[in-house]
Amino acid sequence: MAVLDVDCHHGNGTQDIFWEHADVLVVSLHGTSETEYLNFLGYADQRGAGAGEGVTHNFPLPRGTTWAQYSAALDSALDAVDRFGPDALVVSLGVDTYVGDPISTFALEREHSPLMGRRLAHLRLPTVFVREGGYAVEDLGLNVAGVLGGFDAGR
Repeated sequence: MAVLDVDCHHGNGTQDIFWEHADVLVVSLHGTSETEYLNFLGYADQRGAGAGEGVTHNFPLPRGTTWAQYSAALDSALDAVDRFGPDALVVSLGVDTYVGDPISTFALEREHSPLMGRRLAHLRLPTVFVREGGYAVEDLGLNVAGVLGGFDAGR
């Protein structure tokens, strides 16, 4: 199993649950811990412990992260998932990476949501999306629909 957290904030609870598990890969893309909530977790060198050492991957990104930066980190995250070889993927889908989100420091535009979905679909894994995060209320549904539509189109 792999869990991929794609929102602006670190997947601290997920990381904590699976910290010592070798059978669940945890990958989180998020704002850098120096500037975002949970300033003590989510560093790139936090990689799990015990049997789970090396099975956690954090991709902290700077304030103002653009699609080019996010996309490169997403590619690295998807490579980590692919190398792990899970039977299924859980995506913690927060859309607070959107430039219009009131508590985000990222700069992704609405047109990037389907691109993200297509990239996730390329893994060709049974996938469950768990909706979490995203506070630009008027744009929330469009951004979620963009990711899901891109995923569907990419399958």
